[in-house]
Amino acid sequence: MQRLGTMALKCSFRKYGVLAMALFLASMSGSLRADLLSEVPKNDRPQLMQHQTVEKSIPMPGAPWPKFKLYRLINAPAATIWNLFINYEAQPSYIPDTIAVKVLAHNPDGSVNVQYTVKVPVLRRITYTVQDRYSHQGNLSKVSWKLIKSPLAKSSDGSFEVEPYGPNQSLVCYTNFCVPIIGFITGLQEDALDSAKKTVSAIATEAERRAAAAKIATAISTPTPSPSVRP
Repeated sequence: MQRLGTMALKCSFRKYGVLAMALFLASMSGSLRADLLSEVPKNDRPQLMQHQTVEKSIPMPGAPWPKFKLYRLINAPAATIWNLFINYEAQPSYIPDTIAVKVLAHNPDGSVNVQYTVKVPVLRRITYTVQDRYSHQGNLSKVSWKLIKSPLAKSSDGSFEVEPYGPNQSLVCYTNFCVPIIGFITGLQEDALDSAKKTVSAIATEAERRAAAAKIATAISTPTPSPSVRP
């Protein structure tokens, strides 16, 4: 997963009648849209609904690069996207310019140290290491990362968030804030943003492919009722 680049719905209910069910579903529908969508400017939401990546740039005082956030609506369940993202070793098979990904350590606090080898302009390839932490709050699942070491950056902090949005759809947000080493400021900012956009797009494509394949597999494995025969 290029982060520097040149970079579970829990509910239980009882049936209290048609009115209670309707109220429950209405309130649940609202909660699915309350968090990540509220961060997307209203003018950009039509673009989001068309499954295009929406970009938001946030200036950071004293930093050469801004923090950027990328939002995307994906036609796949949140669990499918989450499992895809944390399957590190599979990432080179679908994320552009990712050569190798290796889990170095599973730490006692639940975090994971992950090493990435990626293609970059001029240098051809670099290796860097991040520490990932997992968290779940309500409908929102989040992977947060912090840079351990890299030849191109002093620091890099970011996250990948996913929450359900409608039937078999999810909204994701990819965030990163990188402080590059002085000699590599010029020209690399756009490369880093472009790499992140490619990563989000690749995640969307692969998650939708897996979701579609799972749907087909379920349909095939479901027995077809035998037609009733009249005497």
